[in-house]
Amino acid sequence: MKFVSRLCLVFIFLFASCSGKIEPRTQTAMDTVCTVNAFEDGTKKLYDEIFERLAQIEKKFSATLPDSEISRINSMAGISAVKTNEEVLNVLDFALKTAWISDGAFTPAAGPLVDLWGINTDHQKIPSQAQINNALELVDFGCVGLSRDSVFLRKAGMKINLGGIVKGFAADEVCKILKMHGVKKAVVDLGGNIYVYGKKSDGSKWTVGIKNPESPSSAPLLRLCINENSVVTSGSYERYFESNGKRYHHIFDPATGFPADSGIVSATVISPSSIASDALSTATFVLGVEKSFKLLDKFKKEFGSDISFVFVCKYGSVFASADLKGSLEFVQDDSRKIVFVP
Repeated sequence: MKFVSRLCLVFIFLFASCSGKIEPRTQTAMDTVCTVNAFEDGTKKLYDEIFERLAQIEKKFSATLPDSEISRINSMAGISAVKTNEEVLNVLDFALKTAWISDGAFTPAAGPLVDLWGINTDHQKIPSQAQINNALELVDFGCVGLSRDSVFLRKAGMKINLGGIVKGFAADEVCKILKMHGVKKAVVDLGGNIYVYGKKSDGSKWTVGIKNPESPSSAPLLRLCINENSVVTSGSYERYFESNGKRYHHIFDPATGFPADSGIVSATVISPSSIASDALSTATFVLGVEKSFKLLDKFKKEFGSDISFVFVCKYGSVFASADLKGSLEFVQDDSRKIVFVP
């Protein structure tokens, strides 16, 4: 899984000059640093509205705030259904749909694993196999029951964690606000969940850089040129700890209870739907290259959206969707070639 506290995963390179530009707004929201740049359409009123909306989303969906909707649902696991609002039900429904069509590679029910490993907390550890087995008994999205106005976790000890989807939902909500205000172009960066909105003044495409997993703080590895779209990356370099020379990252395989080891070290998903990009960047990281591409047409059909993949694998190989040919390249001269998968 990926979580809202992860560091920024991609760089944005914007080659547009704007006279009278108002400074973008950067502040912490959903436990991560978020930046919204509406260029010449940016106003204090607009940014206030956007960040108030992000605060509302955090209050509903946080798995750590004790009075959030998710915490209320988790506290009644195995006891009774909890009435909640339509927004929470819709996001949970989307998360469960993703779980079913990804064969469980993405699951909203991974809370017990997240808590057990405690990565990036003061109690991170390598659990025993017995502890993992116990947690896996509770990582069962089939036991998340939704009704018209409530949620019931059927097993005591179950916990929902929507860290792998909520920033995508939030980015889509920000775009709704931008559209409502008639904003012509914007860049939304919610801790690495990127949405390039509208069109640049010169008509050229947006340019987004995808980090080099081997050196995430240095220059990007890949340059992606796209029109309006979301770009979301999950990587094994985001949150992790090391023990005896081995890295244990925060994206768990729900089938094993251990950090996913599919051969992918960075999974990027491009789609007009940021909630889909967010969920699928986790799912594909767990599934691996071959299984992900086999499911691509199914993902497109089920989500009703164009979807493209970029996978950086161990030892540096790069695989990408064929529709990105001509739009994706290495930032620096590189002897490697991108394998475009039809």
